[in-house]
Amino acid sequence: MARTPKQSEERSREKLIVLYDGECILCLASVKRLKELQSSAIVRFIAVQALGETYETIPGLDHVTTEQLLSKIHVVEMDGTLHAGAAGIVRILRTTRGLRWLAWLYRVPGLHSAADGLYRIIAAKRYDWFGKADQSCHEGACSLPPRKE
Repeated sequence: MARTPKQSEERSREKLIVLYDGECILCLASVKRLKELQSSAIVRFIAVQALGETYETIPGLDHVTTEQLLSKIHVVEMDGTLHAGAAGIVRILRTTRGLRWLAWLYRVPGLHSAADGLYRIIAAKRYDWFGKADQSCHEGACSLPPRKE
């Protein structure tokens, strides 16, 4: 059976899996924004808490613990290459029209380290600053917590 042009196009597009903390309000909002980008790749977003048996089918995760996955965003390429934290965000930006230049900035001496450091600080404080999603939230369908006065 011959492939349709759409099937051939989808087979040739790169595929990325994005693993994120589904209980982190900042992470949920970030994933929502990333989904809105016009990526040239086929990007699948999975909350770490929803991985279950899927964990074993994702290449490159054999030495990564759940705790490590929850500590920062991970982008997985189909060959098993992992990009974590700021590098993961940059990997996604490399596939988006109009934002590739931001990915290029990551290569500028000093900016790579600064982006990684800033990501680590925000990731460590994300629950304190942005809160934790209610367990009943699904796919970011929760609102931000009320402001503290």
